[in-house]
Amino acid sequence: MSSSHKKATMKDIAKAAQVSVATVSYVLNCAPNQTIPAETKQRVLETAKELQYVPNLAARSLIKNRTGLVGILVNRSRDERWWEQLAISRDVDALERGLTRLGYHVVLASLDADNPNMAVISERKLDAVFVLGAKEQTFHDISVHFSAGVPLIVVNSYIDDPLFYKIVYDYERAVDSALTKQPDHRSFLIMDRLSQGAGEALCSQLSLSSSQVLVLEDERQLPDFLMSQQGSGIILNEGIAVLAARWMESPRFTTLCTAGCPELLHALPGSAYVSFGDGKAQSSIALMQALLNEQTDPPAEKYMRIKPL
Repeated sequence: MSSSHKKATMKDIAKAAQVSVATVSYVLNCAPNQTIPAETKQRVLETAKELQYVPNLAARSLIKNRTGLVGILVNRSRDERWWEQLAISRDVDALERGLTRLGYHVVLASLDADNPNMAVISERKLDAVFVLGAKEQTFHDISVHFSAGVPLIVVNSYIDDPLFYKIVYDYERAVDSALTKQPDHRSFLIMDRLSQGAGEALCSQLSLSSSQVLVLEDERQLPDFLMSQQGSGIILNEGIAVLAARWMESPRFTTLCTAGCPELLHALPGSAYVSFGDGKAQSSIALMQALLNEQTDPPAEKYMRIKPL
């Protein structure tokens, strides 16, 4: 539909789907306590998609006392590396695209991970907030700025706080999947700082000593570490895998695609990898919707682990 065409309305959807405007409203707004056949719901949703319907956020805000604004807060380290930026940017992009498709407006803000300044973001009335890459010691400085009615979802962090939901990769299951493909790839582990929270569990799973584990902070650490390893191992983050291939043959490691860019590995001959797809963003947004729907009981488990494909 070109910009010169009239925007589709609920009345247009009702006419095309052969239902009432009220039914369209119930379906699109996920109204509780309404018995609507699944076939009717599907027809309304498909019609809305065909007509490229975009929700009227102003009207919806008046009805539900919401703004239609969702915050994405990204904690950035001052010495952030490009392979970490790669992972963060993919997460932000997937979240922004998914939220926009649902009709939300996204407020994106970068925070100093060691000293987050919330002055600008706290002036906005947000319906929900996603916090990426938060640190345990400064997370409280962020969370206190949001009321209890605003869902705050932590992505990519292990925060010891039972009040908040955390979305992380199921690293242990991914390692099991990697070992199924390459059983001997258990002699070393390389990860970025974003995945460091899972390090202790993975070291135990692989029975690794400290000399067999590297949390990469600087590219210059890689050559000496790789040359000191005799066997084959696992690398978290595709960017790190591309760097590692300079000093080690790619068949000697399996990559867990925590940056969401498995296509980077296509240039590495014989490289094995485990991918997670877009599950993290999809699960994060689905959780947000469940928490905003006051008629739905929230999940009991505070950690949501994204399984590998």
